[in-house]
Amino acid sequence: MWMFWLWLGAVWPQSAGGKYCANRQNKQRASMMRWPLFLTGVFFNTLLLSVIALPCRALEFANGIEESSWRYEGSRYGCSLVHGVPFYGDAVFQTRAGENSRFKLKPKASRFESGKASLKLKPPAWRHNVETIDLGYVPVDKGLNPVQLNSAYTERLMAELLAGYELELVRAPWYGAEESSKVMISPIGFRDAYARYLDCLADLLPVNFDQVKRTAVYFGSNKFEPLPASQLLKLNNLLRYIQTDASIKAFYIDGHTDSVGTRADNYILAENRAKEVTAFLVAKGISEDKLTVRWHGERYPVASNATVSGRAQNRRVTIRIERDPALIPKGAESKDAEPSDSKFDAVTH
Repeated sequence: MWMFWLWLGAVWPQSAGGKYCANRQNKQRASMMRWPLFLTGVFFNTLLLSVIALPCRALEFANGIEESSWRYEGSRYGCSLVHGVPFYGDAVFQTRAGENSRFKLKPKASRFESGKASLKLKPPAWRHNVETIDLGYVPVDKGLNPVQLNSAYTERLMAELLAGYELELVRAPWYGAEESSKVMISPIGFRDAYARYLDCLADLLPVNFDQVKRTAVYFGSNKFEPLPASQLLKLNNLLRYIQTDASIKAFYIDGHTDSVGTRADNYILAENRAKEVTAFLVAKGISEDKLTVRWHGERYPVASNATVSGRAQNRRVTIRIERDPALIPKGAESKDAEPSDSKFDAVTH
């Protein structure tokens, strides 16, 4: 468009004067009109160049000072701190019973491209002599679970929020735009919610449903013996969970042995072990009507009986519990196994 105006300013007077201007007065008039057209072209040219030269800015998702808030959610099954970010979604600090703390972003729509995002701590405005802390880069996945950080990072971030720092995550958006996407996590309102979160942690169960839905109790020899102390701890943790979850409707108890000895002896040994675990649960208040007890001898090994470690894994009683989906308490839902901490370790510079 701007080139058209420059061209028109240069050529129009000649063509107009040659074709239509019959006298000197018209030629002078045409010459006078050349300059407004030329200046118009210069204006559009300058405007276009100034637009092209504008610096790219990050698409920022953040709360205003008066909008920032933190929401505490907690039960005996888990504790969470949730920070809503307008037009983005939530930033969540979470500790599930029996597991380490985690930090994650939960966007309403996919915003980030896979790769790495920079993570920085911005000091509060009143601390003029404190510089921004650069924590390097963290891994990002495209989709609705873009950022998940391990316990070490999670505890560090909560400590810095408590000290007044603002968290900044910056990553290129997935849809290919040149601008980066920036998520800001404000410390305003964090302190009060964090105090409730700490109280919740003190009351968490030692285990969650996924950790006890199939419990294996191991035995140390090929003869009948009392339950080892380490295995009693497993059963006590199972009982503590059962006492809080009214949705549990059935228990399946199965006794197993290794292949040492005769099959007949192993069958009896598996029976005795299964009944020992059953008697322990009944003595702790579990209704016998909910129990299904079976024994299998050496028929179903989970490891090779040719090695010491394999035989140790086969000398076991398994306890599998089932729940009524309609009665599962809030916060006690089963979840898919999460990747190990190594997946969420921060990427160095």
